[in-house]
Amino acid sequence: MSMFKIFRLASAVLAALAFAAPVAAQDWPTKPVKIVVPFGAGGAADRLGRLAADHLTKVFNQQFYIENRVGAGGAVASSAVARADADGYTLLIGGSGPHIMGPAENPNIGYDPVGDFIHIAMIGGESFTLAAQASLGVKSFKDLIALSKSRAEPLNIGTPGAGSLGQLMVETMLLRKIVNLNHVPYRGGAPLLTDFFGNHIPLAATPVLPVLQHAEAGTIVPLAVTSTERIAVLKGVPTFAEIGYPEMNGAIWFWLAGPKNLPAPVVEKLNVEVRRFVNDPATRQMFEKSALLAMDADVPGLTKYIAGEVKRWTTFVEEKGLKK
Repeated sequence: MSMFKIFRLASAVLAALAFAAPVAAQDWPTKPVKIVVPFGAGGAADRLGRLAADHLTKVFNQQFYIENRVGAGGAVASSAVARADADGYTLLIGGSGPHIMGPAENPNIGYDPVGDFIHIAMIGGESFTLAAQASLGVKSFKDLIALSKSRAEPLNIGTPGAGSLGQLMVETMLLRKIVNLNHVPYRGGAPLLTDFFGNHIPLAATPVLPVLQHAEAGTIVPLAVTSTERIAVLKGVPTFAEIGYPEMNGAIWFWLAGPKNLPAPVVEKLNVEVRRFVNDPATRQMFEKSALLAMDADVPGLTKYIAGEVKRWTTFVEEKGLKK
């Protein structure tokens, strides 16, 4: 075969491949889609991931299934998805921990939290609360400040650990000298709540949902929440902004992500459907009852939000000398 014919054949093959790629993306999905959750079953990331997967399964008539892959605060799963084929069949539940707080603390985490992913659509989030044992005798954050000032020893406060929103809350209170605290970082939310509900530690900075039942029973007293608005199921509990501490506002968010270079038609399909799910009145009502937060975001808006939060947390970590 002459060099000319070889060249023409190669050109035809390349043209066919270039044409086939967008066609394949338009037809997506033609087989089951895996959504990797970087945390164990039962947490907010897992719950939100399964809700989104159920919706997408119904819409696309293909199975969207969850794979829980834990390790290194979400970094193991995030690294794996960042290196996965960008064909739309491996997705990720991105989150504030592995994509914002973790990279801010550890520049060598193994991936670029913004550049190595396409951030498809926000799914939902959860607020944190500063909660006290009822036996501590405080009914408000003002009461806690007064109690702290009356004591020589600091009050122990537990958080889910380094890199959590709970840590940010505690470090902010210590930085502003609001309350005299001794930070007790746990290795995750489960061991923290075991000790807290067992009355082994007087204070906890924890997601709202796990404390609801105990708050209703009167054994735990939520003093303030970190969300920008009050939580529907805790209407009597103020936000930190309301009581004069807006710098303690924040939430843990979770979104659908994929490897960079994910085909634009796939991203568009997923963004449209996840946003449709998030904005559905039934979803919003379910979120309110479960103390979950909702945020609607297009791809550029979500990416801008994540990049801004990475910058904010990186500055905080550097100021506090927390970088690993």
